[in-house]
Amino acid sequence: MAVYTKEKQVHTLQELLKSIPKVDTLLASAELRVFEKSLLLPLITSHLDSLRWGLKNATLSPKAFSQAINELIPTLQAKAKLAQMPTLERVINATGVVLHTNLGRSVFSKEIIDEITPFLCSYHTLEYDLEAGKRGERYRHCVQLLCQICGCEDALLVNNNAAAVFLILHTFAKHKEVIISRGELVEIGGGFRIPEIMENASCILHEVGTTNKTYLQDYEKAINEQSALIMKAHRSNFYQSGFTHSCHIKELIALAQERGLIDYFDLGSGHMGAIPLKDEMSVQEICAYKPALLSFSGDKLLGGPQAGIICGKRELIATLKKNPLLRTFRVDKFSILSLKATLQAYKDKAYHKIPTLSMLLASPKDLEHQASMLKNRLSCISNKADIDIIELHSLAGGGAMPEDSFKSFGIEINPKSMLAKDLEDSLRTKGVVACIKAKSVLFDMRTLLKGQGEMLANILIEIFKHAR
Repeated sequence: MAVYTKEKQVHTLQELLKSIPKVDTLLASAELRVFEKSLLLPLITSHLDSLRWGLKNATLSPKAFSQAINELIPTLQAKAKLAQMPTLERVINATGVVLHTNLGRSVFSKEIIDEITPFLCSYHTLEYDLEAGKRGERYRHCVQLLCQICGCEDALLVNNNAAAVFLILHTFAKHKEVIISRGELVEIGGGFRIPEIMENASCILHEVGTTNKTYLQDYEKAINEQSALIMKAHRSNFYQSGFTHSCHIKELIALAQERGLIDYFDLGSGHMGAIPLKDEMSVQEICAYKPALLSFSGDKLLGGPQAGIICGKRELIATLKKNPLLRTFRVDKFSILSLKATLQAYKDKAYHKIPTLSMLLASPKDLEHQASMLKNRLSCISNKADIDIIELHSLAGGGAMPEDSFKSFGIEINPKSMLAKDLEDSLRTKGVVACIKAKSVLFDMRTLLKGQGEMLANILIEIFKHAR
């Protein structure tokens, strides 16, 4: 009996596998012919493979398989339509988070794009020295501006600040100790953890102090013949308050120089002093203490492209340039051109060219006026939703300034005939990202770009036009 049952099961499995339509048959079907073969072929192959796997591994019952076969054409149609949808779309950011990591962080102004477009549309001297008639250095286009603005001896660019951290650790502390406070062994977005970066850079982690308190004497006691670098890392997306203590950068620089070590400061977002921050030193203020090395991001508070900016002593920058990994982390021409234009705007104090700064510096009075204008524009839907002007608190985002918020204004919409979640869902399908609070949807004026207030009004009117 067992033998018969086994044979019957095998026979049934073979029959089920044979009942799966051929790829060519599906491609030729009237419902699927409308899609490009290059789009459809991998979808069909993958889907049929999953059905076969389910049968062979008994994770798909004959009944479920039969249903899947009956729904095969509609399923493949849905997958093809989904694959055709654009994955990169413009959105209106109404969250009040200026450096929204998921929405691309810093926005470029039209002025910056107009300045760099002629270079992007032409050959240019990215790595060519016209005067010498030979290969030049791509970093030179930004280095002079960085030295002038920050007050550093030299500078280097890589493709993001994580790369800057890794390059510095690998270059100066490979198989050696890096001394760092236990309270700075942070994890930021994407699972980037300082201890794991050190491990991958072949460094030896030597943590000192406690989670909430680290003193200069903790660093002093930790120094030994294996020590190479004293590191201080910005806590990025969280902060400590209360019973805490950390060492001032000036103390660590003096200690490192006295003991023949390299001091390195990972500033995370970094800022150039254009925004008054009560608890964070600017890059210029830190450079005034003559640190060995520091690094920060280009697309956060700086308001430029994704890049890792390294500033420091000339001989150390020269050593970094000799590390073969620099080629792996090399910054591209768009980043160099846009960073150069952004730095030039800083030098000229033309902060209006940097949307990140414009948004962070926007006055509450102006934002309240914008909220009032938007509310007036939405008066035609007041019978379908309660609309109020409210005070909000915007965030810098991007792991910057976690303890600070910016007084802002926006509108609160409480729909009468739909749930707030339904309204938020409808907004997302039209490229608007907002926030839900209880039964309302909030729209912060701070992160609306020029002209987006009117666009947002039109979208909301259209949504409520179809509401009961």
